[in-house]
Amino acid sequence: SRPFLLEPARLGAPRRTARAGRPLPGPAVEQAVMAGASSAFVAARSGVPTPATPLVRSTGARAGVFRASSSATPSPASSASAPAPAAAAALTASVALVGAALVARLAARRRRSGLASRGRATTARQAGGFGPQTVFNQKRSEEKQDEISQRVSYLIGENKNGILQQLQQYGYCQIDGFLGGSIHGYPNKMRNQMNNLFNRGWFEQESEAEAIFKIGPYQIENQDRDHRFNSKMLGGAPGDGSEERVEIQFEVAPMVVNFTRSLIPALAKAVRKLTGGISDTVATAEMMVMCGNGARVDRRVSNVFGWKTERGFVPDPRKLVVMYFMNPNWSAGLGGHLQLEGVITPTGQTSIEPLNDRLVCFWADKTVWSMRPSQASLISEHQYTIFATLMAEDHNDVEYDPKVFQRWFPELRDQPMEWNYPKVERPM
Repeated sequence: SRPFLLEPARLGAPRRTARAGRPLPGPAVEQAVMAGASSAFVAARSGVPTPATPLVRSTGARAGVFRASSSATPSPASSASAPAPAAAAALTASVALVGAALVARLAARRRRSGLASRGRATTARQAGGFGPQTVFNQKRSEEKQDEISQRVSYLIGENKNGILQQLQQYGYCQIDGFLGGSIHGYPNKMRNQMNNLFNRGWFEQESEAEAIFKIGPYQIENQDRDHRFNSKMLGGAPGDGSEERVEIQFEVAPMVVNFTRSLIPALAKAVRKLTGGISDTVATAEMMVMCGNGARVDRRVSNVFGWKTERGFVPDPRKLVVMYFMNPNWSAGLGGHLQLEGVITPTGQTSIEPLNDRLVCFWADKTVWSMRPSQASLISEHQYTIFATLMAEDHNDVEYDPKVFQRWFPELRDQPMEWNYPKVERPM
């Protein structure tokens, strides 16, 4: 699978252009500028969109409503006591013009009042999620949306010692209520976004090649692909032709992308003390849905030490596996438990329930993992998981021994495990 790169900035929110409001009359704009209002806000109100500049409301104006000055200019007093007929006609025309000006001014005031009320209605609709967003509302939405990244980084940093202690003592780590459960609703929102991707056809059955792995010199092919679907988290270098799909994935599931992007570097920094070095820029990540009907993951390992290719030996750097569950309607009778074998327990194994908002980490180079059959019968009971694998910066930090895995595979228990793996030189 392709590496999920965290560096490119283009994985951020896609660009959007604000819909400019109806232009105000020229004098009103000039008066607003003279009053010291924000030039960016004035530009947007005058019909000139400025998507690159956040809209800043003027502190001296109410909701960005600008009114032109309408002070009347005093006319010079007439010294004539009785106007001539021509003068009387001129006076009558002046009165008519003044009356017409007053009527026009009142009509303009009504129109401005109508525009202001429509503007308030538009703001209310946008706050409720209807209609296109302005740049100002988009920025606020992005800041609120990125709260999940801040929370992930904070929680990993605060629980760093507990994570290290569990990994060291048991070979795996389990954190319940990682994002606060139903308090903020993050797990349910992320599940809904993954479901939107699923409905759009982004998920597909695991390929036959991905169901094949090896332990030492032996190759194993699982027959467990039915009713289970995966979708890769997309990334890559700018210009490789995947920009459009990357942006679409972010538009549909922004919280899922932000969660994964923040989780990988935070965990890499936290566990570096135990592993020597884990990359915080390169990892693999995917989303997985088990749709009941006995959907399962048979025993497998996430590190095969390396591959022999035409160009020589290519080491497998996978070091730490992370799983995050989003299953608010899960119950014990639905199955789908995560089974870990090769961990440090009295039996060497443990069974973990895929509870909502539960985060689990385990070593990719020491652990055999599987997922029991899911018996979900309703769409709301389908099992949703984010699955990420972190990479060791130095392959010599990978502690791979096929004999550790052999005992957990019945078909390998009586097989000789003579395996001379190629030595990987430590980079200078």
